[in-house]
Amino acid sequence: MNSFVALDFETANGNPESICSVGMVKVVDHQITETFYTLVNPKDYFSQMNIKIHKINPEDVIDSPTFDVVFPYMMDFIDDLPVVAHNAQFDMNVLFKSLVKLNIPVPSLTYFCSCILAKKTVNNHRYGLSHMMTYYDIDFKGHHHALNDAKACAMITFRLLKHYPDLNSVLNIYGKSLSDKKYV
Repeated sequence: MNSFVALDFETANGNPESICSVGMVKVVDHQITETFYTLVNPKDYFSQMNIKIHKINPEDVIDSPTFDVVFPYMMDFIDDLPVVAHNAQFDMNVLFKSLVKLNIPVPSLTYFCSCILAKKTVNNHRYGLSHMMTYYDIDFKGHHHALNDAKACAMITFRLLKHYPDLNSVLNIYGKSLSDKKYV
């Protein structure tokens, strides 16, 4: 079964532990079956640069849950499926460092990167999310909104997986475990 969860985080500032939104999309048998989106109160400052990118302001998250409250819901949504992110190094660093900061045990979550997969699979001169959406001629609006970016990642991943026998073959080559990370 080629099922996975596409994930995207937005942060309030340059600190990976400053999650201000989470978006996830579940893909089961080539169909988006569920979505998950929430604003997160990072209990941290918002940089003007990040606000300009994702349009989330401090007042938008005042009544939002903190990440320690959101994380169990994320894990219920992910279940035992592999996770994909476009530029997974960023998103997995955000997740890992946020868990460590909150003293939450790091799960042995399997993940892979759709950007790396794209670089290894198709011949395009640029591999960013918006460039890959253009490559696949998919209408893409709302870049840097966590749910929109997760949907874009899911659509790109779905198309890239057509070049491989199945998801397991991709995971055997490109799969990593979050619990193996040694971010500093």
